Amino acid sequence: MRSGTWMVWIGGWTKAMQLNDHILLWNHVFIQVMDVRHKKMGKGEELRTYRLPASAFLYTLRGSARVRLDDSIHRVGRFHVLHGGKGMCLSIITEDVLEYYIILYKATLALPGRKEIAQLLEKENPFQNQYAFAPHYPLPLYDKVKLLEQEWREASELGKLHVKALFHQFVYELLQQLYRQGIEPLKPDLVAQAVAYIREHSS
Repeated sequence: MRSGTWMVWIGGWTKAMQLNDHILLWNHVFIQVMDVRHKKMGKGEELRTYRLPASAFLYTLRGSARVRLDDSIHRVGRFHVLHGGKGMCLSIITEDVLEYYIILYKATLALPGRKEIAQLLEKENPFQNQYAFAPHYPLPLYDKVKLLEQEWREASELGKLHVKALFHQFVYELLQQLYRQGIEPLKPDLVAQAVAYIREHSS
């Protein structure tokens, strides 16, 4: 088996997931953390059609809700992770008090980039993919995202440097758990997004 290929069992089918491709792309992009928020929503509260201004991780701490990313609906509870790309439409309907963190970030290919890296990014863009799962080991992720939000809120120059380091540690831990659990990211439906955008902005 080639190094970096995870063999996982999903729905009765064996699939080879190329972790190396995603790691390669993460290593060749410049990451800018745009915002980190700690949010609470009451039981029955709704967030409707929030269009993500950047790629985003959502990490739930407690509660339960139905979360919609474009046309995919996920039922989430304590310690769930969701990821969506820029332009995806996020809606949340809580079933209980929901507490979560949301991290908005932007990934830009460093210049000058190799042609094969640019082609891989076009084909396998992990920053636009959608996935949702409950990590088997949530506490290492929680520790990093909690500290990340604290450093972001303090907004010191040294804290901003620590935010970048913590974000990469969070992604490192998440990628390991994502692929070991056999979660298959979904590519965005760009046509559906374009149609939804036109509907939202038509007079």
